[in-house]
Amino acid sequence: MSPALALLFDSCQAVLAGDAPCIAWLRAEGFECGAGRWQFCLPALHALLMERLPSAERIDYPHFIRELYASDLNTRLRALGAEIVIVDNQAKVDTSVYGLCRLGAAPEALS
Repeated sequence: MSPALALLFDSCQAVLAGDAPCIAWLRAEGFECGAGRWQFCLPALHALLMERLPSAERIDYPHFIRELYASDLNTRLRALGAEIVIVDNQAKVDTSVYGLCRLGAAPEALS
């Protein structure tokens, strides 16, 4: 798993665990977030992750999207009882809203 996706997975684990400092940080960064749920657009997610990575590990947005779609992130998250779903499909990857939620939770419950 690439450094960017490892950081994303770690952040998802923290949100799922209800990690208050992580949730507060994500909210301060402008994300809708609470224990077990997190909403984001992919460009904002990319920017957030790249801020946290050392410059040598940063990747551009198109590379990030390719890695994300080729990854087993949702498989790993499902093992934790969660997944990333499309919350608001805007017919474009860059403008759609995605959300981390527990398995079986309706995406509408994230808003």
